[in-house]
Amino acid sequence: MAKVVRNFLYAQKVQAPVELYSDWLSVGHVDEFLSFIPASGQKGFRLLLASPDACFKLFQEKKDEGYGSAAQFEGLKRGKKKITIDEMLNDKNFRSENDYAQKCIDWNREVLKKELGLSERDIIDIPQLFRLSDSSAEAFFPDMVNMVVLGEYLGIPKPFGPIINGRCCLEEKVEDLLHPLGLKCIFIDDFLSYHVLMGEIHCGTNVRRKPFSFKWWNMIP
Repeated sequence: MAKVVRNFLYAQKVQAPVELYSDWLSVGHVDEFLSFIPASGQKGFRLLLASPDACFKLFQEKKDEGYGSAAQFEGLKRGKKKITIDEMLNDKNFRSENDYAQKCIDWNREVLKKELGLSERDIIDIPQLFRLSDSSAEAFFPDMVNMVVLGEYLGIPKPFGPIINGRCCLEEKVEDLLHPLGLKCIFIDDFLSYHVLMGEIHCGTNVRRKPFSFKWWNMIP
């Protein structure tokens, strides 16, 4: 595997640095494939991971329900050509690119499980697809894990997924996953303002938070 880019992640007050692999991405930031959200329980958070497998599973379900002609980027006025669920599922090269992205994410998944003491119940897979550009991956549609977390409110990049029964099936899936945790999903159109520039909501926002009393830079791994 290519060299590991040193990205430091602090999920808890006393969490030592965790080294994650991110140079499979064009930009190379860990927020392109993971995020943390507040949740009840001993840990107080859940890990969100971008998941091509979850996205293709969702699209296959919609195809089986008879919605294979529904198109990604429906409702987007400009900036991207529409592509149907059938076309995405049948594109072998596209599937191969996303298999590669999934393997890279899975590698990080195992590191995070080990270093943060997580089980599969602590992880939520968020549907997401990628495309390769010069052997590096970029989000195919706005990257939903690249969100801003404001307590119970989540500002999530609007994915412009296939419209089925009047709703974006990607937004509906994410709401089904996160609403039971008491979180409110707000989908924000950042397509032309950030996505096409290889960024998303998290990249273009900042939040003032109360700092930890523990000085994390004194942590010895």
